[in-house]
Amino acid sequence: MDSENMRIFPVKYLWDGYVLNNDIYNHTGTVKLLAKGEKIVKAKLDKLLRFSGNDKHIMVYNETFLDLMSDGHMPQEARQKMTEQYMGYDQLHQNVGSLFHNPDTTSWLCCEQMEPLAEEITGKAVNFDPLTIFSCISFPRPMDEGLQRHSLNVALLNAMQAEWLGLKGAEIKVYTLAGLLHDIGKTMIPEEILFAPRKLTQDEVMIMREHPVYSDSLLSKKFCEDIRLAARHHHEKLDGTGYPDGISGEQISVIARVTAISDIYDAMVSARSYKDSRLPLHVLNMFYDGEFEGLDRRLVMLFIKNMRQKYTDHEVVMSDGMKATIRYIPPNDAAHPVVQRDGVIRQSDGEWYCKEMVTSF
Repeated sequence: MDSENMRIFPVKYLWDGYVLNNDIYNHTGTVKLLAKGEKIVKAKLDKLLRFSGNDKHIMVYNETFLDLMSDGHMPQEARQKMTEQYMGYDQLHQNVGSLFHNPDTTSWLCCEQMEPLAEEITGKAVNFDPLTIFSCISFPRPMDEGLQRHSLNVALLNAMQAEWLGLKGAEIKVYTLAGLLHDIGKTMIPEEILFAPRKLTQDEVMIMREHPVYSDSLLSKKFCEDIRLAARHHHEKLDGTGYPDGISGEQISVIARVTAISDIYDAMVSARSYKDSRLPLHVLNMFYDGEFEGLDRRLVMLFIKNMRQKYTDHEVVMSDGMKATIRYIPPNDAAHPVVQRDGVIRQSDGEWYCKEMVTSF
C-alpha cells in the first residue's frame, strides 16, 4: 500500500454496485477491506468497517477518490466540500478569514504577514488545474463569508491572469497580493451594510463606495504602489465614469484593470440572497458583449480566450439533466457552446442549454 497516494473518503458516499478500480482499506490504511475489481455491496462493507473499529471513513487511492468524486452519485455540497479540501482551498479560506476577522489590522496587515499567504495562493493558481479552482470559486457562499472568499477568489484569478500576461515569480505574487487586499477597506464598512441581504439604498451605496479610499489608507506605506493603486482604482473606468477618483485611460494601472476583471467575474458567478449566481459561460458572454463598461478590452479578450480554452473538453450538465462535453465555445456566444453527447455534436441553444458545470479535478 502506498499511503502517500491515498486519501480518506466517507463511507456514506459510496453506493452499491460501484466496481473498485483499486483496493480499499480501513480508515488507518492498515486493513484491506475489499480488493480491486470487487463490486461494492454496502451491507458487506458496513460489517467489515464495524469489525475494523471505524464505520465512517475508508482509505482509497487517488485514482479511486477522483473517480468517486466525479460520479453523479456524489451529492453536490459534499463534492464541493471535498473539492475544497482536495486542493487546499478550504485551508486558504480559513487563513484569510482568520486575518480579516481580526480587528487589529496593525498586527497583520503588513508584508511580513501577507506575503507567505500570497505565495501559497500563487502556487495553487499556477500549479493546480484551473478548472478545480473555478469549481471552488463558482460555488455559492454564505453572506458572512463573502469578503474573505471574494478576496481569496480575486487573488486566485489575478494570479492566473498575471500568468496569462506572461509575468513570472515575484510579479505574479504582486498581482496575487493586490487581489487579496483589493477590498480590505470593506473591513471599515458597517456590517449591516456589508452583509445586507438585499440591494443597498442610495445612501448605503455611497458609504460602500468609500471602501477603495479606506483600502488605500490601510495599505499606505505598508505595501508597494502597485498593490495600493489596484485597491484604490479597481472600480475606476477607462472612460472616467468610475470611482473614487474619476480617472481614465492610462491613469489606471494595468494591475488595477486586471483586478477589476477578477472582481467582476467573481461577483457575477457568486450567489447572493437577492441575486442568483450565473454560469461561468454566461459571464464570459456578458464580458464579450461589453455589459461591464469601462474595462480594458484587450485584457477582457485575453481573459475570455484563456477561459474558453480551459472550459473546452469540460463536462456540463444540460437542461435535460444529462451530461455532455464542451467541444467548442464560440467567442461571441460563450453561453451556447458546441457540445458532444453519445457521439453527437451540436450547439446548445435557448431550449437545450448548459445548466451546470461539472466539478473538475
